[in-house]
Amino acid sequence: MAKKLPMPSGDFLNFSEIFSAAVALAEDDPIEHLMVLTFEFDEQQLLNLVQHRALEEQKDLARSGLKLLSTIRPVVFYDARKTKPFGRLPQFLELHPCKTPGFSCHHSKAYCIVTRKAIRLVVGSFNLTYTGLFRNREVLQEWTWQSAKSADTHILVEWMTFLREHYMTEAQASSQSALAAAMATLDARTSSWRLPPPAPEKPGHLLTSGYGERSGLDALVDQWNAWFPGQVPSSLFAVSPFFDENPAPHCLAEQISRRFPTLSRLEIVTDAANQANLSKAHFGKHFAPDQSALRLIPETISADERARIERQGSQSTKDLALNRVLHAKVLLLATGDGAGIAYLGSANFSRKAWLGDNRELGFIERINNAHALREIVLRGLSVAPSNHFEELPALPPESPPKSDPEEIGEDALFPGFIDFVVLAPSPGADCFRFRVHGKQLERMAEYDIHWADMLLTFADGVSQDIPIGQFRNTLLGGRTLEFRHRQKGDRSFWFPFQYGGEIIADRQALIHASSWDWLAFHLNPNGADEGEDPESTQWLDGRNSAALPVAMLDVDREANCVIAMQHYLSLFSSVEGCFERRLAESLKVDEPSARQRAIRSQVVEPLSGLATLLQREPVQQPADRLFKLGELGLFVESLARQTSATERTEFAKLVAGIRSALDAAKGSDALAADYHAFVVGQLRSAP
Repeated sequence: MAKKLPMPSGDFLNFSEIFSAAVALAEDDPIEHLMVLTFEFDEQQLLNLVQHRALEEQKDLARSGLKLLSTIRPVVFYDARKTKPFGRLPQFLELHPCKTPGFSCHHSKAYCIVTRKAIRLVVGSFNLTYTGLFRNREVLQEWTWQSAKSADTHILVEWMTFLREHYMTEAQASSQSALAAAMATLDARTSSWRLPPPAPEKPGHLLTSGYGERSGLDALVDQWNAWFPGQVPSSLFAVSPFFDENPAPHCLAEQISRRFPTLSRLEIVTDAANQANLSKAHFGKHFAPDQSALRLIPETISADERARIERQGSQSTKDLALNRVLHAKVLLLATGDGAGIAYLGSANFSRKAWLGDNRELGFIERINNAHALREIVLRGLSVAPSNHFEELPALPPESPPKSDPEEIGEDALFPGFIDFVVLAPSPGADCFRFRVHGKQLERMAEYDIHWADMLLTFADGVSQDIPIGQFRNTLLGGRTLEFRHRQKGDRSFWFPFQYGGEIIADRQALIHASSWDWLAFHLNPNGADEGEDPESTQWLDGRNSAALPVAMLDVDREANCVIAMQHYLSLFSSVEGCFERRLAESLKVDEPSARQRAIRSQVVEPLSGLATLLQREPVQQPADRLFKLGELGLFVESLARQTSATERTEFAKLVAGIRSALDAAKGSDALAADYHAFVVGQLRSAP
């Protein structure tokens, strides 16, 4: 279980509890953005995260969750070679596979939750997997910022700079990336805080490796010199599940001792099962045998650890066989009197992690009592007291008995020539097409490429046209393209695709099959979560006791277009109350930029989706489209009148689009012409 390292008198805190606390406040403090950095993820845990559910739940995506995703648009960065079919993931969940050179990986782990009132950041050792969240021994550090008076605001500045410098380029495929939207929110939120730039003397900092020329070890040395000028460390303490497979001749311990030649003692903590992978060569030649220690975590958990698990889970574990694997990474570098640096994060005790091959992220903090923190770590991980260093062989086995599951090797069949794939509208057609970006695209001929059940054909990296209906058919389960090697039919690789900006802007219309579906959802957003047919059994607003299920409208609208129009207008009238309340809640937001974002996401964007649907869908009578668009236009104008001049700009583009659509739908009927003149006159007179 991922846990925060406590101070001596503190308690452990896990990520599930941090996230649950944010969800519990979501009604008054809604989540606006989710950003995840991970090596890999489980579909179930990602679905739970983006739907604001308990992370241990085992449920598929509810239809209300799909609509929620279109508003929040979570963004996930992970290692490209860990892409799977992802058959349960929905559209508009933004996935960015990060490419790294051979035998290295994207190993950073961070989770950022931006709500209307707060910004939460968690950095640690755990992936977004079930084992990472609930089974492994993990560590984390978390921060919450609500104003300029919040503690450690320099970490927030470092986090924003880190994302801007190293991940905005990863999100380049979409002109309206969810990361760009999140960064805009963070910029607007913090601009009024007037935060100073980070200073080296601050007592804690984010530490990265593999993102540029400076390695994590370089950063560690620089920070030591900034915090402890004229002082030298004497001891090194490391917790790690994985190590260099071939430590000779320049293992990480040797690399560190070269930078800190005064080090005299090295202590390594790992699982007992990892002892077979280790050797004295992992300790290097710098440390004397009597100053080298290997501490092991027994495979059987202690009574104290079982009791902690029971306190957190509120249930007995007496009859359960608990198997917990070390995945935490901790490093303590200290002087003889206990002053020093504590690190926790994603970096194993290996050259790849600390010398710049892997992308790694962690947190370092200046500490005054390394000895006390060491005892907390030993107790928290249930480390046995014995020293097993003398039991180690001089060199490790040629083939390690326990391999690192996060070790990435080269695969000659992997289509590494692909940089990214974009789904965008086709020019001049009501269709989409895929465009593959990269070098040596002629190699695409080596693969059969599928999207769900559709075989794609490409010419110069561009696929055939795909009807919009096919996109709606793959709202769930169509998040990746499969590249199946033609010579090795049992070998497949998957790539998630990004969305052109036009599709992002149109997402509120794309996730609804029709205007009737749109109305049904907004009258009862959670109806599809109750085991009913989401397309046909949405109920009207519960305050209307005489309301009929939307399913019954199907017969009426087929039988009599006048009755159908009456039903539509009755439904729309009920929806008006929903959006009146949404606008009222949005206007209560204190911070101006946050208030405009709330108006945009909660009111303007959904209504824009309805306007697009009304323009696209077929109608029985030409006047139907005109009357529906007219009622929408009048309602939007009434909402705009309730806002200030600045806030009214959020409605301007929507009103202009409705005017244009009304002109196109006017026709020659006299009644329709009169109605058109009336509505357009009202819209033009709007302030």
